[in-house]
Amino acid sequence: MLLHFPRGGLFIKRIFTAIFLILSLLAFTGCGGGGMKSKAGHLNLALWWFGETLDPAHAWDGWTLTRIGAGETLVAVDEHMEFVPQLADKWENVNPTTWRFHIRPNVKFQDGTPMTPELVKASLERTMQENDRAKKALHAKEIRVDGENIVIETEAPNASLISALSDPLFIIVNTQADMSKVASTPVLTGPYTITGWTKGSEIQMKRNEHYWDGKPGLDTVTVKLFEDDTSRAMALQSGEIDLMQRMTEANRSLFADKPDYTIYETTGVRVFMVTPYQGDGIFTDKNLRKALAYMLDNDALAKSYGNSVAAGEPFPPSVPYGHTGQKVTYDPAKSEALFAAAGWKKNAQGMYEKDGKPLTLRFATWGTKTTLYEAIESQLRAGGIDVKMVHVQEPDKVDEVGGFDLLEEDWSVATTNDPYPWLRGMLYSKSGKNTNHSRYASPAFDAIIDEMSTALDPAQKDALVMKAAQQIMEDQPSIFLIVPTTTVVGKSNVKNVKIFPLDYYLLTKDITVE
Repeated sequence: MLLHFPRGGLFIKRIFTAIFLILSLLAFTGCGGGGMKSKAGHLNLALWWFGETLDPAHAWDGWTLTRIGAGETLVAVDEHMEFVPQLADKWENVNPTTWRFHIRPNVKFQDGTPMTPELVKASLERTMQENDRAKKALHAKEIRVDGENIVIETEAPNASLISALSDPLFIIVNTQADMSKVASTPVLTGPYTITGWTKGSEIQMKRNEHYWDGKPGLDTVTVKLFEDDTSRAMALQSGEIDLMQRMTEANRSLFADKPDYTIYETTGVRVFMVTPYQGDGIFTDKNLRKALAYMLDNDALAKSYGNSVAAGEPFPPSVPYGHTGQKVTYDPAKSEALFAAAGWKKNAQGMYEKDGKPLTLRFATWGTKTTLYEAIESQLRAGGIDVKMVHVQEPDKVDEVGGFDLLEEDWSVATTNDPYPWLRGMLYSKSGKNTNHSRYASPAFDAIIDEMSTALDPAQKDALVMKAAQQIMEDQPSIFLIVPTTTVVGKSNVKNVKIFPLDYYLLTKDITVE
């Protein structure tokens, strides 16, 4: 492009020069130059929760690191709820107390340091030193290096070892890096490297140029915290973010059937339930626990809560085990018959009474799931039960408000694709009152759990899980109401998003922005 200016036209020349530069810049950008590339290579991601630190060994903070594609474990859980190799490419159970893990070769930490079996060992040992939960999960007597392998010797047979190692608690950290910065910029192995962190606000990341599993699809990532569901949805709608975790039913209309957005969802692993107290009172009778289960309409509760499906049994459809085919469904006639057999009759007002005394239950709730609580309360009253609502800070605090007859709980029943921790924690008679809130005590169930703890053969363990589920359905220690879905929403130009039942996976190496 040639421009000719007459003599003395300096002012005009400057104007045309400026115009020329602007047009050139626009043409460069529009043809896929640096500006366009930078935009396409960046993702703004929103989470609903951050840990207090970015140290995976601290509390539950590792969940943030797996969600943002920064940290990895020896074993992972895929979208089908199956264990898959990650930093260990294979493993074997040598004998009841010995496991051998072959460490994937040619893996480097994000600072370029080779990930050796020695450093894997050091990371695992640090985690156990820093976190009592880690000690209890592994029950490790010794961790040693054997060539390209690490060997974990347990104090006793530990059927949940693989599950434990897939927990973000056991993210592998480069302990040779500056560990004074592990809480803010840990050196890990994932596709994205943390470059900056503002507590409770934002995380900055860049592509890990040393990533072992191919080139990550993004140049940079900004992760933002939006605890409020509506604020998070508004940020996506306004363009402040490109991809967000967790969408409520109330905000679905903003994105559903809109060409600019894609909704990804699958059944999760968290089950909402109502737990009757069995320490004393009427619910020592399992038939009345069953009567209560028949009184509650799970389909209606799922519709009321949104983004969920009816449960009716302990395990959600997202897991490949424990499905008894004996789901409890809404049946008011059965409920009334069981109450009548126990001496409870409805009065003229349609409310249950016995010996002239009305049936009044203290219903303890926690959290902010108001819609669900109100729907449960409404169904109980419609069924003939007077309900006194009591709010507690958390389930462990129920004794502080004088006890309860019914407790709302929600548990991740397979956090790392292993039902054992939940089954033992919630329903094992020896687990303690801080988790076994119902005071359920069944010798038959306890025997199943004792056997499950050492069942190293997967088929044997699955069979025991089924026996446990069948025993639960027989005894009805809790009433299993709904299973929320795991949801992710993104702009339509965000590609290759994978949805996981376990919501601590989100950002993968394959995600790109067009």
